[in-house]
Amino acid sequence: MTGARPALDRESAIATYLKYADRMPQLAKEDLPGQTQVTHNILEIADQFDVIIFDAFGVLNSGVHAIAGALSAVKALRERDIALAVVTNDASNSPEAIIARHRNRGFDFTVDSLVSSAKYIVPMMSRHSHVTRWGVMAPQHWPITSLPGEAGFLGDDQNFYDTVDGFILIDSDEWNDERQHLLETSLARKPRPILVGNPDICAPMGDFLSVEAGYFAHRAADVCGVIPQCVGKPYSEVFEDILQRHPTVDRSRILMVGDTLHTDVLGGLAVGIQTLLVTRGGFLDGYNDLTGLYHRSGIHPHFIAPAIGNGLE
Repeated sequence: MTGARPALDRESAIATYLKYADRMPQLAKEDLPGQTQVTHNILEIADQFDVIIFDAFGVLNSGVHAIAGALSAVKALRERDIALAVVTNDASNSPEAIIARHRNRGFDFTVDSLVSSAKYIVPMMSRHSHVTRWGVMAPQHWPITSLPGEAGFLGDDQNFYDTVDGFILIDSDEWNDERQHLLETSLARKPRPILVGNPDICAPMGDFLSVEAGYFAHRAADVCGVIPQCVGKPYSEVFEDILQRHPTVDRSRILMVGDTLHTDVLGGLAVGIQTLLVTRGGFLDGYNDLTGLYHRSGIHPHFIAPAIGNGLE
């Protein structure tokens, strides 16, 4: 694990998603598929779709490595002329940097095929015109000057937390329990807006789950009663961005592929597209009670497969 973030095991992550489910997009009964169809890999169902949207971490890659079979699956989808896109909650890296990493893994995605939650941080800020000074959770290399108004990095100075008008939580790589305590203490004294550029609770990084900004945002909200405002999966902006690029494609012909119920599948269901949950190499790797998880969460996908390239390794 990088930085000083606390570890988060999978059961704790699931419990956290369930705890804060009422702060996420809500589904009606008709938004859910009648049943979940088991498929061997994505190629078995690919002909049903004209557009396929991938989550990255846990679907295409786990940490720095491509998941076995993913490269072959993406290549085969290209050969079928299916439009491919990637949505990411990685708000701390530029689209160019994200795509460069995917290309280093062997994928042929372009910047035009990527939609990042970072694209919607400034529009989210614009809804708070009364806020002129922001405190930002992000690594020191993050381009903070791209934000409007006055913004500074949240560090170890309690006075700075107390004097800003709002908070933006983007990346927790340099975050720790001490800084979280400063944030919570300040918000308890004076509630202010909490904006979130990466609403993930955690992300699969190979052999551990990295604790992400969404986790800390919800903890901060608990002490002050201010519900976080988020962009990125499972919220609608990143999905609608791709849907607007394919206005003539029926939503039943668009597939969202992810490794978590509360980000990827929930987000896809909420905008009315088909969903595929993968269980190997990501958040659910080794998990053996999916039926129970469906029941606890009230969410289930249209399709489930071990991996997009299962059997293509």
